Amino acid sequence: MRFFDSNESRRKRKVGRFILVTIVCLCLICFINFIPTFNLETSNMSLLEGKWVNVYYETEKDAAEDVFQYADAETEDIAEKLGFDKKQNINIYIYDHQSTMQKKKYGYIGPLLGLDWYIGDNIGTDVILTSPANPGKVHDYDNNKYAVLHEIVHAYISVKNPNIHLWLTEGMALYLSNGEEFYKEYLEEMKIPTYEDTCTRNPIRFSNCGGYTFANTYIEYLESTYGWSKVLELIETEKYEQVFGKSSEEIYDEWVLYLNNYYQ
Repeated sequence: MRFFDSNESRRKRKVGRFILVTIVCLCLICFINFIPTFNLETSNMSLLEGKWVNVYYETEKDAAEDVFQYADAETEDIAEKLGFDKKQNINIYIYDHQSTMQKKKYGYIGPLLGLDWYIGDNIGTDVILTSPANPGKVHDYDNNKYAVLHEIVHAYISVKNPNIHLWLTEGMALYLSNGEEFYKEYLEEMKIPTYEDTCTRNPIRFSNCGGYTFANTYIEYLESTYGWSKVLELIETEKYEQVFGKSSEEIYDEWVLYLNNYYQ
């Protein structure tokens, strides 16, 4: 007895093969895109080893040494504030061009995203930074140089809690490094981030909701109300009930009240 494929079964097989080929192609494209992220070190990088950080750099030696001296000197206080008494495996990679830095985070697509403001980041305990010698269109030499401390805070915090929520790690980085002074006018000009905003893991939403303006005041409130040891305990565990005996929503409500009362 012979069996013949129906037109419907042949169509289904063709659709299945098309879907499979499409998935394979997308996976291949994704793999190729992220090749630059596989190794943060570029060819012929030089190394500066410090007491608290290591710095790898390409050709912009003077700028790299300037960043290194600043970072290694300032990191000691931050590390001790975070409860470290010795150097961790914190490596800073300084790239001559902003496009190279962006590729190390997002792959080949990075420079195409139009993130002119994006000059530095951390990937766990590794910090990636655009050289102050070529700061890009939006920033200047000092912006890039001092941004390294913000990312170093992220790196040290990642040792304590690799999966920490964005609101907490950004709040800590702003509070301990370059957080701007908060003015009461901000409450008139900007909306306080919602509780849902403070829970986001999306850096774009964090930025758009005013996270870079408000997050450091969250840490400020926690320290002034509960003490620094409780802040560190929260950073390590993120267990609000255990640390404060209150839910994260209750702490959020207290913080909003603090903002409205303190900054009048």
